[in-house]
Amino acid sequence: MSTLQDILIDANSFLDLTAELPNGDELATRVNLANQAVKDAAAIGNFKEFSTTYAVNPSASASIPLPTNFREFETSPQQLNSDGSWTRFDQIGQDEIYDKDTADKYCVLLGNASGGFTAVFNGLSANATVSINYQRFPSGMATLTDICELSDPQYVVAKVESYVLQGRSDDRFPIVEADAQRRLQNMLGRGSKLVVNETRKRGSASFDSGYQ
Repeated sequence: MSTLQDILIDANSFLDLTAELPNGDELATRVNLANQAVKDAAAIGNFKEFSTTYAVNPSASASIPLPTNFREFETSPQQLNSDGSWTRFDQIGQDEIYDKDTADKYCVLLGNASGGFTAVFNGLSANATVSINYQRFPSGMATLTDICELSDPQYVVAKVESYVLQGRSDDRFPIVEADAQRRLQNMLGRGSKLVVNETRKRGSASFDSGYQ
């Protein structure tokens, strides 16, 4: 595990040939670049690090406000039935509602990242437990002691170096950016397998752990 400080020192060792933190405005800039690198990665694909399960028992409403860190559904939400089986609610667009029958099971995602998201379900049973697997937004590294959430912190190091070199019009930019992209693709390849395996394990086990 690497802290934000570790990442910035590693990047500075390459960029400015000193194994120490940058100072002043440059430090603030590179903190922002490190966080942007994690956000950029999260926007490209699904990562196990950002995989989250939200289990809820809506009383009667078909509308479920989603957690504030919700980014997108990882898999279709599912309802746990009284016989122990599951019913899937695939996400559809608002314009597809008119093509559906009243008895169809589906959900529509409303809202946005700034104002929050709400999932609206059709055919949801009252008081049924609903399991929502989703990808969350990165938490961000606010302090130098915060741990990088990605499995390969060297991707963030390379991406910070890439951002800075691009700004300097440095000839090394394409090489460093290629390394960052290679590391990103490796993480995505590993993460997609882990997300699929973890999703298969979810279901009844999620509720055995005491979700409310």
